[in-house]
Amino acid sequence: MSKNVIFYSMSVDFSWPIYGHQQQINFLQESIRQDKLANTYLFYGPRGLGKKLVAYNFAKSLFCQAEDNKPCKKCDACRQIDKGVFADLHILGKTQDELSAESVKGFLARLSLTTSYGGHKLAIIQKVESINLFSANALLKILEEPPKNTTIILVADQIHSLPATIISRCQLLKFRSLDKESIQEWLKSFDLTEIEKATISNLSFGKPGLALEYMEDKLDNFKEKCEFLLKLLDNDTLSALQSLDHWFTALKKEYPSYKIYELGEQTKQYLHLLELILRDILWLKLGRQPINTIFEEQLTLLAKQYQPGILLKNLLNINKIKKQLKQNVSPLTLWENLVLDFKS
Repeated sequence: MSKNVIFYSMSVDFSWPIYGHQQQINFLQESIRQDKLANTYLFYGPRGLGKKLVAYNFAKSLFCQAEDNKPCKKCDACRQIDKGVFADLHILGKTQDELSAESVKGFLARLSLTTSYGGHKLAIIQKVESINLFSANALLKILEEPPKNTTIILVADQIHSLPATIISRCQLLKFRSLDKESIQEWLKSFDLTEIEKATISNLSFGKPGLALEYMEDKLDNFKEKCEFLLKLLDNDTLSALQSLDHWFTALKKEYPSYKIYELGEQTKQYLHLLELILRDILWLKLGRQPINTIFEEQLTLLAKQYQPGILLKNLLNINKIKKQLKQNVSPLTLWENLVLDFKS
């Protein structure tokens, strides 16, 4: 393979399959055209906006050997990147385990090595806001004295927990949610019913990545979770508690090695969804349109059962439970208490 020396014509075109974020994309593509790369970029914004997808296309375009329409998806560099074996592209943070102090230290050490092809190196660190203080200090040292011909992209859902010393050494690129009209226009290109499009548009809150997650199984997983939670709210107290017991028995069988807090993590998505359901019931009581249009009929019936005070109280309870799940507290007990509050 030839050296990946970066030199592009001013007229080179790019083909990134990304909807939205045009300002950020134009900036990054122009930096490649001009061969004026920052030492470090920090992509930040809520999960599901496409930050990692932008970083991935930046990487492929940087190393792509085609003369135009980068990335071409056909050259050696593009194919190796797709397979995850391109030697000068380093990615960290695909899992939480990768962000341990030891893993971060080893990753940063590899950046100091010479390039495999004599050109540029690119490092992408995902979930960088999750690294500990020791790892942050090691990262800061690299940012202060960056290895030659190396660009680092940090990706974070939020930057409040990142040290100011790290942020100050980065070229910041903030990613924002798309407006509802843009998401709706984008969804027209998918094979979905009108009610599915409306529901996904509402549920994704302007985040294409989140919308894609819902589309993976045509909302089947979402519908299954909704049906379970709606039954919990509609059932009598004893039936609801029995349903919880069966649910946690199944979770323990599925994840036999999980500790208490890890089991709790598996229920977080249900909590987020329950929060959405309660807000929808509250909106219906106020004469507003629910976000979850698929289950509007069931939500309307529940709106007749629950008073606003109970709904507001349990919305606050859900926020408390989210915090308690991070501690060594039985998730089953937390859910049982939540159900009892609803039925009291």
